[in-house]
Amino acid sequence: MRVLFLALLIIGMISCKEKPPRTLPKGIARELPAFKIQMMDTTVKFNTADIPKGKPVVLFFFGPDCPYCQAFTKEIVTRMNELKDVRFYLVSVADFKEIHMYDTLFKLDKYKNVTIGKDMNAFFFTYYKAPGYPYMAVYDKKKEFREIIVGSVGVDSLKKVLRS
Repeated sequence: MRVLFLALLIIGMISCKEKPPRTLPKGIARELPAFKIQMMDTTVKFNTADIPKGKPVVLFFFGPDCPYCQAFTKEIVTRMNELKDVRFYLVSVADFKEIHMYDTLFKLDKYKNVTIGKDMNAFFFTYYKAPGYPYMAVYDKKKEFREIIVGSVGVDSLKKVLRS
């Protein structure tokens, strides 16, 4: 009886340490999808397939006039010292002029881990079926899917997803 109890206790302890596999939303692959982001110079196109592994990735679909996007971006910039090991890719379907104003407003060009550009092919709408913004697709350092975050969120919530 003691042996059975001890065996069940050990199995229970081991199973508590293992994380259950993440459920992928319908249509979302485990690996970070490859798509092109038109950079602010309007000539260079960056392919997400070129993002190296080793740091978490946040694809942040935003609207320049969205107050929730602005609030989150402001918080990211304010707390960048806590997020310096996260790669942020801010992507919008807005006009380049509006994206440029957003970039200038938050001085995003001074952060090496932040890339901003235009989703020329409306990738987020088609692949992620993004209902609007803010919309974030979070990937771990292996470029594997972690979670989708829709709507207003803070840095603490994002950090919790990155740690999981």
